[in-house]
Amino acid sequence: MKLLIQKFLRDTSAAVSLETVIIFPILIWAWIGTFAFFDAYRVYNTSIKATFTIADLISRQQKSERVEEDDLDGMSEMLALMVRGTDGVEMRVTQIQRLVSGGYCVNYSYGTGSQARLFNANLPAMQDRIPDMATGEYVVLVESFIDYAPSFNVGLNDLTFENFTLTRPRNGQVPFPGRGCEL
Repeated sequence: MKLLIQKFLRDTSAAVSLETVIIFPILIWAWIGTFAFFDAYRVYNTSIKATFTIADLISRQQKSERVEEDDLDGMSEMLALMVRGTDGVEMRVTQIQRLVSGGYCVNYSYGTGSQARLFNANLPAMQDRIPDMATGEYVVLVESFIDYAPSFNVGLNDLTFENFTLTRPRNGQVPFPGRGCEL
C-alpha cells in the first residue's frame, strides 16, 4: 500500500490538466471580478463628475433666467445620460441662505423621482457639511442618488452612490421660484 501511494505521488502525467481544472475557475472569477470592480469604480467616479457638472450649470444661471422645476427635471435626465448604464438616477437641488441670526434657511428645494425636498428642520443634521458663509450669502446644494447593480455576482451588493456637492452661485443668487427666506 505504501508503495502505491509513493508511486501515485511521483506520477506527473496529467498534472497540467489537473492544475488547469483547479486554477481555471479561480482565474475566470478574478478576470470577471476585475471587470465588476472597475465598472463600479467607473460609475462612482462618473457620478461625482456628473453631480459637479449639474451644480456648475445651476451656479451659472443669470438672475434674469429663472430655474423652474421642468429645468431641474431635464438636468436630472442629463445626469442620467452622463452616468449612462444605470437605472434609478435621482437628484435634489436646494438653495441655502445664511441668516443674520447665524443660522441657515432653505430658500428653495426640489427633488426628482422619490427624493423629498429639504426643509429648514433638515439643516441642523447637515450643519457640519455646510461651509462658512457671510450673512445673506447663498449656496446651492446638489445631491445625486445613483443606483448601481453589478453586472456579475462577484461579492458586490447593489449600491446607491450618494453625492453631496455645494457651490456658490456666480451671480449672487440663483432665481428659483418661491418666496425665499426672511433675513
